[in-house]
Amino acid sequence: MRPVLILLPVLGVSICLCCASVGRTQSDTRCSNTREFVDPVYGSKITELLSPGRNGHNLYYHRDPWNADNSYLLGIDSDSESRNWSVMLYDGRGCFIKRLFTIDQYDWRLVWDRRDPNTLYTWRGSALYRFDVTSNRAQLLKSFAPLQLKPNGPSLNQTGDRILVATSDNVFHSYRLPDMTEERSFAARFPGACRSAWKDDRYIGFRDYIATHCNSTNPPFQGLFIYDDSGGSFHVFDGVGGGGHYDFSPEGKLAYFRMAGGGRGQPPTPLEIHVVNLDGTNDRVLYSIPQERTRYLQNLHLSWPDRVTNWFVAGFFPFPNARQEQYAPPFDEIAAIDLSGNLKNLARTQTNPGRGAAFWAQPLASPSADGTRISFNSNRTGNIEQYILWTPSNP
Repeated sequence: MRPVLILLPVLGVSICLCCASVGRTQSDTRCSNTREFVDPVYGSKITELLSPGRNGHNLYYHRDPWNADNSYLLGIDSDSESRNWSVMLYDGRGCFIKRLFTIDQYDWRLVWDRRDPNTLYTWRGSALYRFDVTSNRAQLLKSFAPLQLKPNGPSLNQTGDRILVATSDNVFHSYRLPDMTEERSFAARFPGACRSAWKDDRYIGFRDYIATHCNSTNPPFQGLFIYDDSGGSFHVFDGVGGGGHYDFSPEGKLAYFRMAGGGRGQPPTPLEIHVVNLDGTNDRVLYSIPQERTRYLQNLHLSWPDRVTNWFVAGFFPFPNARQEQYAPPFDEIAAIDLSGNLKNLARTQTNPGRGAAFWAQPLASPSADGTRISFNSNRTGNIEQYILWTPSNP
C-alpha cells in the first residue's frame, strides 16, 4: 500500500509527511522535500533532502543516522546561520515525517537502539533518556547529578545490550539494557598532560571495546587508547587518532590515515589510508597517493558500516574555495575502500566547507549499518543540505 502524502507548512516550506515504510522502492521516494539525481561523474543515484533557505545535515561521520532496519533516518535542521537546531525524523528514503525535538530539550549526540527500530538514546545535562520516536515520549534511564554527561553522548556495544556514557569526572560508565543494571565504570589513564576532547570516545562496535584518544602539545603526543568496558587496557596506538576521523570494523579492525606531509626541507610523504588489527598487528597501507596530488585536499573522514566486514567509506573534502583547472581525485569524493586495497569513487559532493557554520558542509559521510546507503552533507546549492548516496550493489 502506498504511503499517504500530506503537505504541511513547516517554517515556510511545504514538506511531505510520509509514513515510514520498510522495503519501500526507490521510485516511491518522491515527495516535496526530496530531489533525485544521478552523479554526473560516477553514475551513483543520490537523493537530496531539500531545505531552501535553511541548513540541514547529518549527525557526524561515526554516528549512524539510520535506525535498526533503515526505516527511519535522522537529520539536523537549523536556520541559515546554523543556529536553533532541531532533530528531524525522515523515513529511510528521506521523506520528512516530523520534528522530534529541539536541542534545548534533548541532545543531538544520540544513538539508535541496535534492535528496536523505534528507540533511540539521548541525554540532557546529567540525565540519560530512552526516546520513542513514534510517540515522542522520553523515559529517564538514569540521572548522574550532580555530575554532567560528557559531550560524546551515549553509544552501544556490538550486541546492543550495553550502553556507555562518560561523566564530568572523566569516568566511563556502562550498563546492561534495558534495565540499566550491571554497572561497569573506570577512568581512562592518559600520559602526562595528554587530554581528551570527549568528542569521539565511544563503544567501537566490536564486542565490548571502547576507544578514547588524547592530545598533548608539551610534550607532543597523540594516542588512541583501546579499553574493555571493565577498564582493562587492551592497546595504545601511538601517533594515531588525535584528530579523530578513524573508525572500526565489526571484526575489530581500525581504519585510519596519515595526511600527506613534508616541505620546509623535509622530504614529501604521501597520503596513506591504513587498516590494522585492534592489537596493532598487521598494519597495512590500502591506499596511497603522492603529496603533489593532494594539494587541494583539506582532510577526510573514514566510516565503517556497522555490519560490513570487507569495506569502508572515505569522505574527502577540499580546502575552502579550492578550484581545480581540471578535475582529478582526491578532491571532494565519497569512496569505498576494500581490504584488498581497491578504491572506488562513488560520487562527488561538490562541497565547499569552511569554518563556523560551514563546518557542517564537510561531507561527514556516514553509511547505514548494512552499507546500502550513505548520508553526506554538501553546500553545493548554497545552503548546507543532507543527501543520501545509494551504494552500488558491489562498491
